[in-house]
Amino acid sequence: MQLTPTWRLALGAALLVSTSAALAVQDCEFNGKSINTNNGAETAGKSGMVRCKDRDSGLVEREYELRNGDSVGLSRYFRNGKLAKEFTITANGPHEGLEREWAANGQLVLEFTNVKGNARGLRRSWYEDGSPKTVEWVADTEREGASAQFTPGKQLASLRCGPKPLLAPHVDDAALCGFGGSASTVSTYSSSGKLRGTQTLLGGVVQKQAVLMDNGQPQEEMERRGSQRTERFFAEDGGKRREKVWNETDRPAALVRDSEYHASGTLVRERLYALVDAGGRKRSRLASEATFYLNGQPKSKDIYTQEGNTELRDSQRFSDKGTLRAQGRYALEVRYGERATGVHKFFFDSGQPELEEHYDGQGNVKRQREWDESGKLLRDDALFEDGSRKAYTR
Repeated sequence: MQLTPTWRLALGAALLVSTSAALAVQDCEFNGKSINTNNGAETAGKSGMVRCKDRDSGLVEREYELRNGDSVGLSRYFRNGKLAKEFTITANGPHEGLEREWAANGQLVLEFTNVKGNARGLRRSWYEDGSPKTVEWVADTEREGASAQFTPGKQLASLRCGPKPLLAPHVDDAALCGFGGSASTVSTYSSSGKLRGTQTLLGGVVQKQAVLMDNGQPQEEMERRGSQRTERFFAEDGGKRREKVWNETDRPAALVRDSEYHASGTLVRERLYALVDAGGRKRSRLASEATFYLNGQPKSKDIYTQEGNTELRDSQRFSDKGTLRAQGRYALEVRYGERATGVHKFFFDSGQPELEEHYDGQGNVKRQREWDESGKLLRDDALFEDGSRKAYTR
């Protein structure tokens, strides 16, 4: 590409700015005297604060503590001469203790405590106008922590409750999370102030929840009853498109039922799961799967069972009138997919048998019988691996 004089000037200016930034030099001092922090001989054995300034502007850019010549202890960074970040470094590297950050206007925007390099306990953040942004209790696991986030308009944006009240006095999570013995209902909002959802909580546990789309229609719903949790998912028009039911008796929760719906509201697929023991833990195993025509009639049904180490699928297929058209069994094999086994039957719409195929242990058809719609047997053949056949004899 040929550069015009204007482009050459603009590019030259950009390069000059970036080069100047890259070549910015700091001058550091210790106890009022100049020190070369890159020279170990000058820092050896020293303890106290080092202050570094930008040579051109004279503004402070960094302060840090020396302990016996090592950069250990308090460390501060500045932006345009104003304090931007402050933390403490330990001898082996991780941050420890209080850590804070400030916005360009001097407003404190983040404050938390480090324990061996990880945030623990109360963690708070603010918007640049000083209004609260997040109040969080950071624990070893998320289940043991809690969090409340706020919009710039000071409305609640999200709430995650802990096993007990953890956010006071900054947030009254005892009341919000229903720790007082009665349920609490809270609403959450988007940054524009639009209602985004509601939660009903009791003892810190969400009993009922709704997440809304921008058009006000539900996007997700959740409801708990005893050890059962039901989740519902919706399309933009508000129609339910999926529903999941979980058993929360053990952790993690086990899926019990998964249903899918057409835009018309008709159930089109349903999977049922059984709880099985796997290595001492309960897990969900697919027990059955059914699909449906939009007229409500069954389309297919598969039942899954286990025989020894082999998983089996008993399959049925139906016409849109609800009559059985085919049925058979398959052995499910991880490496090869599935293998037909046993006797597979096919039917006319009238319910009369149409075709019957007998499979051997390798999934090959060894016998085939065929009828006409009146029920007359047309043939009964033995099949061979080269494709030939002959009349079946016992």
